[in-house]
Amino acid sequence: MTAVDTDITNALENQFGLADRLVDEAALENSVRRFAERGIVLPTFAQLADPSTVDEGLVGDADPQGADPRNLWRVHWYNDLAGNRVSVPNHVVLTKELTGVESPIIVVFGDRFPMITAHKVLAAYSCLAPRVVTGQFDPTRHRAIWPSTGNYARGGIAISRIMASRGVAILPEGMSQERFDWLDKWCENPAEDVIRTHGTESNVKEIYDACNELALDPENFVLNQFSEFGNHLGHYTVTGRALAHVFEHVQLSSGRDLNLAAFTSATGSAGTIAAGDRLKDEYGTKIVAVEALECPTMLENGYGEHNIQGIGDKHIPLIHNVMNSDVVVAISDRSTDDLDVLFNTDAGRRLLADRHGIDEAT
Repeated sequence: MTAVDTDITNALENQFGLADRLVDEAALENSVRRFAERGIVLPTFAQLADPSTVDEGLVGDADPQGADPRNLWRVHWYNDLAGNRVSVPNHVVLTKELTGVESPIIVVFGDRFPMITAHKVLAAYSCLAPRVVTGQFDPTRHRAIWPSTGNYARGGIAISRIMASRGVAILPEGMSQERFDWLDKWCENPAEDVIRTHGTESNVKEIYDACNELALDPENFVLNQFSEFGNHLGHYTVTGRALAHVFEHVQLSSGRDLNLAAFTSATGSAGTIAAGDRLKDEYGTKIVAVEALECPTMLENGYGEHNIQGIGDKHIPLIHNVMNSDVVVAISDRSTDDLDVLFNTDAGRRLLADRHGIDEAT
């Protein structure tokens, strides 16, 4: 192996989480020993992609919002709000009466995941699990560092805790109080394990400045969702399969020969949008990447502040398969805030009924 080959291998393993070998046997042995002591069993991506292949007894009576390692078996799209397994991921089909668009629009709910009621637990597990099984992350020695604008950090703390590891959340101080309240409850030592950096949603650079400092300590293991290919692979495998299943279900239920024309996802860390790669492989689906109008990175190489928390901005994630994207769309935070009011207040629903003739049932 040449020096260049060695450098490439090191980059793939250390920076991008793409090791295809056992890197450190002793670290893996430490993980196996600790997991055996704590009753922790890791699901495969294939099992999370199709939970029907898994015995429901592995979840048992675990509280879906509790710090129980059995919740690893709920890190998939096939849960209802109570944490029960469903045969098809929960979704709703929006019709022309509501959207004004001829094509039906399928919306799949991302709040059915355990512990944080957000699908970022899948991203966190997809980043950490490969590092464990290849012997790169040792839960008896390392602290898992989770840089994020919010939900990935929460997901990382939850996954760390139920995988018997110590997690540290790094996020901008201007993020929602709800996020910080949750972290205070879940972190072993919030004073040390919740690091608040300057800014808000758009201040991602400051997060990574803090990560660079922490990375100087070899006991800190930074799990960068923007460059960990486990994030991409987990969503391609798990989310892609789940969304394909929803489409097939809607098509069968409609009795029509539907075409999956487009998949729309905010870019964020470019994890979820990887599901579009799978949908394109299977159906020829166009991939639509969404960003904030107030920070039009892809559209105009622009920057700015916005209030659509969690969708990322000011940079293109390394794992974003940009050349496979077909359309870029910008949406204003005023539009998302207005929709929140429209759907979730009495006044908003009255407006839908009185001005647009949309009844409450719709």
